[in-house]
Amino acid sequence: MKRPKNFISFFLIGFLFYTNPVLADSALTKFKSDTKNNPVQVHGDSVEYFHEEQKAVGTGHVSIDYEDVRLTADKITVYMASKVAVAEGHVTLTQNGSVFTGERTEFNFGTKIGNVSKMNAALEPGIYGKAARMEKISDKQYQVVDSYVTTCCGDDPFYKIQAHQIDFFPNDKVVIRNAILIVRGIPVLFIPYYVQPFIDMDRFPVQVVPGKNSKWGSFVLTKWRYHLANRSDLQSKGNILLDYRTKRGFGAGVENFYRGDKIGRGAARIYYIDDRDTPLSVDSARYRVQWRHQVKVGEATTLTTEINKLSDTSVIKDFFFREEYARDAFPDNYVSLITAKPEYTFSVLERHRLDELFSVVERNPEVRFDTHNHAFENTPFYFRQEAQLSNLRKISENTDEGLDATRVDTNHTLSYAGRVGDVSVTPRVGTRQTFYSRDISGGDTNFIRGTVDPGLDVSTRFYKTYDVMVRAFGLDYNQIRHIFEPTISYNYRPDPTVLRTRLQQFDSLDALDKQNFIRFNFENKLQTKEHTAQGLLSTREIADIIPFLDTDLHTGRLTNVGMRTELRPYAWLGIDSDAALDPESRHIDTANVDFFVEKNNVRLAVGQRYVRDNSSQLTTEVRWKINPDLNVKVYERYEFETNDSKEFEVTLSKAFSCIIIDFTYNHRQGDTFFFTFRLKSYPKASFGLSQSYDRPKASSAGL
Repeated sequence: MKRPKNFISFFLIGFLFYTNPVLADSALTKFKSDTKNNPVQVHGDSVEYFHEEQKAVGTGHVSIDYEDVRLTADKITVYMASKVAVAEGHVTLTQNGSVFTGERTEFNFGTKIGNVSKMNAALEPGIYGKAARMEKISDKQYQVVDSYVTTCCGDDPFYKIQAHQIDFFPNDKVVIRNAILIVRGIPVLFIPYYVQPFIDMDRFPVQVVPGKNSKWGSFVLTKWRYHLANRSDLQSKGNILLDYRTKRGFGAGVENFYRGDKIGRGAARIYYIDDRDTPLSVDSARYRVQWRHQVKVGEATTLTTEINKLSDTSVIKDFFFREEYARDAFPDNYVSLITAKPEYTFSVLERHRLDELFSVVERNPEVRFDTHNHAFENTPFYFRQEAQLSNLRKISENTDEGLDATRVDTNHTLSYAGRVGDVSVTPRVGTRQTFYSRDISGGDTNFIRGTVDPGLDVSTRFYKTYDVMVRAFGLDYNQIRHIFEPTISYNYRPDPTVLRTRLQQFDSLDALDKQNFIRFNFENKLQTKEHTAQGLLSTREIADIIPFLDTDLHTGRLTNVGMRTELRPYAWLGIDSDAALDPESRHIDTANVDFFVEKNNVRLAVGQRYVRDNSSQLTTEVRWKINPDLNVKVYERYEFETNDSKEFEVTLSKAFSCIIIDFTYNHRQGDTFFFTFRLKSYPKASFGLSQSYDRPKASSAGL
């Protein structure tokens, strides 16, 4: 988004007129600035210079073009002695996409004070204002008196922020003191002091969401934007949260987001509520504190920190379900240092539990060093190393007791990249040695578990192009290319020297067991060429189908059978699916299908999630742009195992002259109604209360 440029650029006329005349009685007169050599050209039906009065007068479609500024008026008079310039009649000033209009503009270069009469301003990308008088305090500050700003065009805006004094700092910020927010001519909010940097005009500074549901009762959620720093090397901004819920009480908090060249970037959040309706065994004083930070401490090294402190396990679920809990139900506490270079990756992880609310595997610390697969000189041999030292402690919730152990793991893999004709053959062998300071009994028995991992990968590639032309049903296929890539992978591991039943299970490394299987993977791709808008042929993938299966050589049975599919018959339509089959029962264990369409004013998405004997959910979302000012979104998540709706939501969005009002009804364990108000020029919303369909990542189809 572009920055709004110089809200009061029309007051910079002084820079256009600090001149000396060199030509008179013509339709073109050039003036040169006392401080610059750039000439100012005045065009008009008639341009005259009056020597005795030391003034130049242009009349009839007068215009001045100076660098990125254009000024037009019916008449422009420049008084050279007093250094006063006056533009009269249909005054229009254009600068960097912003337009200023009025009846009269006067500017005194000596006192640097200007008077504006009935001046309107329209700034890109959608800020409007009026001012009665302006005073230039310095080259970087202008003071406007009796003015207002809004994002609504026209003489009767839906809302406006009106103030006796507004200070503008071009290309930097606007400072408003003792302002009143007026909606439809009615004062609704007093703002004693507000700062709005031009670099951060993504949403309205105050956002209010009223609503009602069964858990909160009637509620009003508010976010008040603030800025602490707005420099090129440091930015710090955030929101003050003031909420009221009739069933739960008042809640308040602060969230700050910062970014700096030296300090990195991060976020800090604090929220507190004296809850009137707490769950069982939960104190009424409920809170959450969070700090996330990331900074570069070297050319290739990144330090990441996250700290969370909660009053209870459900505070985020109760008050920030959609914004946070649905994405991350278990907040973490850790410090991570990662150095990533082309040759290796080195990391240090410190994970520690701050609350007794969750079960955690602490790592105090865990140090890891991995080399990437690299070749020996110019040979076809490749080598990879992994080494990891972990001080582990597994603690259950609501207790400080747990089992700890020190684990040192090394893994070395040697592979060979060979070819037999068109077939790629890659044999490999690996060895893993893991030291444990304790076993599952908790005794101080030191031991080493060892294993080897030999294997072989074989793959090849075939393709054929068919001269097939399809011109039906809106298709534009010009040839179809079929690419077939079969891969066979053999993986073997004998029983480790120490069985996994003797180990405390901290993570997947402790669960390694014997294996002896062959994996077959058959990838089929279909590509075609379609005409672009310019008439050129462009390649597009229309299908990617990958069936796969594993054969356990110990038992001779199939153990993993499934298929992944991506279909893009049209650029605006896609079907993604994956399924896994139980070979013994011949039943589908899991299946996921996603169908989505984006055509004209309609977006449709349908997803099926199936887990045998557990769940079968259908998720649907429809977005329909009925007309330029009216949109509707319907979301439904239905569970067939229990024959009930898990969640239903409908949102109706209506755009008015300069605002958008969203009305949302949601049913998930109760009914919720809420309104969201957004600016048409800056439609971003601060609250993430609405549900949406989590569609698979778009592929080459361009969706």
